[in-house]
Amino acid sequence: MVPLSETLLYEAARAQHVKEVIKPLLRKGFVVLCDRFNDATIAYQGHGRGVDLKLVERLNRLASQRIKPNITFLLDCPSGVGLTRALQRNQRLKKEKEERFEREKIQFHRRVRRGYHLIAKKEPHRVKVIDTREGEEKVFEKIRQIVDELIVGSSEFAV
Repeated sequence: MVPLSETLLYEAARAQHVKEVIKPLLRKGFVVLCDRFNDATIAYQGHGRGVDLKLVERLNRLASQRIKPNITFLLDCPSGVGLTRALQRNQRLKKEKEERFEREKIQFHRRVRRGYHLIAKKEPHRVKVIDTREGEEKVFEKIRQIVDELIVGSSEFAV
């Protein structure tokens, strides 16, 4: 699949998801958690695949209807570590068909990681980088601490 087609497919899926799931839940006052959103497209298709970043950003705004996360957790580790973990996960879960990104060369994964780090540097108030090499319990505690601070500091969540 060519990079632009891949980008457009992700953006089309996002537009549908925003319209049918995210916006209705936000209107009802729910907190919405997403596994991946606009940043993933910037990192993977923009930085990883080389699709023009300005185009990706315009498509993101259109597909997400300008919705932007209040907070994003970048669960970070060196590219080789992350790739090894993904391959082991796929093998353990017997997800051979979900290896499209895992089959990419390490340079691709390094570009993606660098893209995520550039986003985090540009928006440190929103993107919180958490080193996953510290183990699951430490990662959980760091996320919990950040979420607790967000809830306590937000008038939206005041009781």
